[in-house]
Amino acid sequence: MTKQRITDADYANALAAGRTEAETEIRAQSVRYVPERDALEIITTRNAGFLIPLQWIGALQDVSKEDLAGLELWPDGSAIALEDRDIHVGVNGLLTAVLPAMLPAPSVAALFASRGGKATSSAKRSSAQVNGRKGGRPRKAGRDEAA
Repeated sequence: MTKQRITDADYANALAAGRTEAETEIRAQSVRYVPERDALEIITTRNAGFLIPLQWIGALQDVSKEDLAGLELWPDGSAIALEDRDIHVGVNGLLTAVLPAMLPAPSVAALFASRGGKATSSAKRSSAQVNGRKGGRPRKAGRDEAA
């Protein structure tokens, strides 16, 4: 068996990657089963709350109401677990899957479109600078001038 040594640079890179992941993924700070609603309540690290009907969560379909009281949250908030039943549900994946069912489709589309339009990259920034020096974005080919 070979032992690998972790360098200070590897450790710093892992910490930076973890921070980035924590900022871009949906994480939970608390989770509980709400029996009167037969739903899972998830409070995220940004203090947003969601009640998700249990019937929407396939992994928890055959779990008794008593067992649901034993739901636990991973320390980093990335997953919900029922260790006794070996069930683990990723918070980011769960909320990404159910949000479209909770919101009207046009609202979801508008949300993702607005985020996509704000994306920046070095190629996009460079292209915008070059086009700016030329007087702005070039016209699309094939468009009539009269239109």
